[in-house]
Amino acid sequence: MKTEFFIDSLPDISGTDCRELIRHIEICAAASEIFVWLKQLRIAPYSFDLLDNRGRKSPEFLIENLPPLKCGSHFLLAFHIYGFEENKYIAGRFCVPVNPPVNRFIREMLIEYRIQESGLNSILWCKIKGWYNHGLETKGFFRVFSIVNLIMTKKQLGKIRKLSEMLRAGKVKTGLYDFKNHYPESGLLWWLFCRRKNCKGLTGL
Repeated sequence: MKTEFFIDSLPDISGTDCRELIRHIEICAAASEIFVWLKQLRIAPYSFDLLDNRGRKSPEFLIENLPPLKCGSHFLLAFHIYGFEENKYIAGRFCVPVNPPVNRFIREMLIEYRIQESGLNSILWCKIKGWYNHGLETKGFFRVFSIVNLIMTKKQLGKIRKLSEMLRAGKVKTGLYDFKNHYPESGLLWWLFCRRKNCKGLTGL
């Protein structure tokens, strides 16, 4: 099924190679039942919590006190929200400039989660689009990155499917989140690609 992505409207960067990774999963839930979990990717990765959440379990309840989405706010540890539309998509842009040694390979990277409704079900897409420097070592880096991304994204999308289908079945509770226990400056993604102190966090710009 063909779908259009917000990040595909952005211009290419001269002197680079554009490479893409795209994953998807079918979910027995409506777009609104999926999107609530995408918004909570600002809090937790919903993938491998031991690596990306200091071992803390990603919350499996709807966070009542979660601030509204805002462009510029921290997203998925190493991104900032670049654009969004309620119940449709969230796009994030890598923290820039990209830190060494990763900047030897990557000039820019964006990620987009997009929901496409299909009858009573939905398809959740995850697309990563990056602009890479030329060279054999960059090709090697991309190969390793794509394998790691496949493992992490498969786990994450599977978790979001489970929670979205539980929400449809009325098996998800709501509650307040203690932001004192939220550490955006942690996790594998943050350590590799961000490593910035005092990012804008949930409040954004």
